Amino acid sequence: MKSLIVTLLLIVSSWGVATAQFPEHVKVLNVELNKTQTIKGNLSEGRFVDLRFGMRGSVNCFTEGQKKYFNGHHRLYAFKVPANTKVLVELTTNNNMSLYGYMIDAKRFDVPPYLENVSKAGCSSSAKPQGELERIMLKAGTTATHVVVAVTGIEENSTGDFTLKVTTRQ
Repeated sequence: MKSLIVTLLLIVSSWGVATAQFPEHVKVLNVELNKTQTIKGNLSEGRFVDLRFGMRGSVNCFTEGQKKYFNGHHRLYAFKVPANTKVLVELTTNNNMSLYGYMIDAKRFDVPPYLENVSKAGCSSSAKPQGELERIMLKAGTTATHVVVAVTGIEENSTGDFTLKVTTRQ
């Protein structure tokens, strides 16, 4: 009887690991290595997020003084890259928006506000004046990595079209 219970527990726990994925509100992209992908979106597809995650020392996306640049809707995108991959993300919009991104181990699926820590590369953010190109650069370490990118509204903005360009290089 004990062995049956142990077997069932192992099956259930391995099923949970095998089905791990990003939450529904995150758009998962299929980004090809050494190519550029263009994505069109609207902030209305996102949601508001508690910003305390971004000021944790283990995340460090922005400071208390920069919160106003990231307190609107967050439209999240995620994709996987192999080890030693450089990722350039560019945001073009005529609306009040900012951009941030981070890398986590490919076995993790953490998104704000439940993000506890990021890879050694850290979190990168860009909050330029309206109409200027937002750009962040990230580099994967020695293992496969999930990249999570957020297009965010400035000063609680929750709507507006944007174009995101993702370029990967190895």
